[in-house]
Amino acid sequence: MTKINTKSFLFKFALLSISMLLMAAPNIAAAIPLMSKTFTGQSASAIETISTIPNLGIIAGIFISSILVNFLGQKKTVIFGLIVALIFGITPVFSNNYYVVIISRLLLGVGIGLFNSLAISMISDFYGGDELSTMMGFQSSVSSLGSSILSFLVGYLIAFGWHATFIIYAIALPIMIIFGVVIPNVENKSVKHEKSVHQKVNLPVILISVMTFFIYAFFMVVTVKLADLLTYKNMGTGSQAATILGVFTLVSMAIGFVYGFIHKLLKQYTLVVGFSLMAVGFAILSRAASIANVTIGVVIVGLGFALVIPFIYTIINTIAPKGSENLASSVMLIFTNVGVFISPTLINYLSGLMGSQQPDMNMRVAAYGFGFLLLIAIFTLIYQKVVQGGKYFVRKG
Repeated sequence: MTKINTKSFLFKFALLSISMLLMAAPNIAAAIPLMSKTFTGQSASAIETISTIPNLGIIAGIFISSILVNFLGQKKTVIFGLIVALIFGITPVFSNNYYVVIISRLLLGVGIGLFNSLAISMISDFYGGDELSTMMGFQSSVSSLGSSILSFLVGYLIAFGWHATFIIYAIALPIMIIFGVVIPNVENKSVKHEKSVHQKVNLPVILISVMTFFIYAFFMVVTVKLADLLTYKNMGTGSQAATILGVFTLVSMAIGFVYGFIHKLLKQYTLVVGFSLMAVGFAILSRAASIANVTIGVVIVGLGFALVIPFIYTIINTIAPKGSENLASSVMLIFTNVGVFISPTLINYLSGLMGSQQPDMNMRVAAYGFGFLLLIAIFTLIYQKVVQGGKYFVRKG
């Protein structure tokens, strides 16, 4: 069998390319106002669901993937997911029927879900140690890069109508080609182990997954509510909010590329620093009085997010029982997508308890949320240092 050159740029590019679609589902949100003019018989919440319903499909796809991979293998499962994402991603280009659009969006999510966990777990199959941390940083950057590129494309295509914005999902075709050509159809050590060992999750995997749920539930405030914040405080427009969010993704991407170096420097304190930055960033947003303040707040949130996510993705594969890395990634991603989907409801509920559901209060709730997660991270470090003798996230089970 030909030896795999996992250190080549082409191999890494092909392996990471599927991550470009992981954050692509909500990229068409800017077209929602135009869709409301077409789907006049639907409520505002029903039309907004077009943007969020792929997350439910992703959850279903993750479940299906964990079964399908045993029959097709990892490579064919990824390719099948890309085919599904391609077909149903572009379906709304050709339809004015609300139900066709909403069902195709759900199935787009299923397609993305089929390779969502594999985009993470396959990295740990080919890399380890510091190189794994570096690759996870790259994975986060590529995911942000994909979101940024597609957002800019939507900004251009929206001039031709909301149907045209769904053309962005055609990017699945070149990704499918390069992944299919470069990534070998091999049975690596992780897959072999999965066939001989019943996959399971342990308590650390569950706890990290629950934490990921809250990370995304609080984080999505900046994506969903930024335009509302600018208009509510008369600081800017939705278009300016989109530009600022574009800066956010570029910052996250840049940090992701140097994440390996940062992780070597911060080690177990990476999560503490990340949560601190996100809490500060959201606090600035909650009190922002100008576009400059908003931009600074968003950039700081982006810095923290770029540290937290690759750290979480690396740790989940480290603490999972041997041979259960794919299942652990799947469980975490299910919690992630539930967090994304439920974020508006949860944040509005918590904001209401604090006396207001306005966007500045939403930002304050997110700041408090990351402050709470920061305390948990600090207490965890103290516990591991005092009780476990400094051992940090050791694989068990």
